[in-house]
Amino acid sequence: MDTCTGTPVSLTLGGRRIEGVLRAIGDSVDMPEAPGSPARRLRNLILDFGPACAPVEVWLDEQEQEAPGPLPAPNPSSRS
Repeated sequence: MDTCTGTPVSLTLGGRRIEGVLRAIGDSVDMPEAPGSPARRLRNLILDFGPACAPVEVWLDEQEQEAPGPLPAPNPSSRS
């Protein structure tokens, strides 16, 4: 497990959004969605949402995706 220095993360649950940090990146596992279907690679992450909450363990799908391109420049005329 690789420990992290606290990359910011947020979690939205319905109308509530909580902020925290990524504490560790764990192993990955191959797990099928259903019997007979191809396996998906899941990556384990440990998130810390502060003293009011115990660290949260999540498993995210580790699909290979193209890296997103650069964000478009803001349009100065659209500012209010």
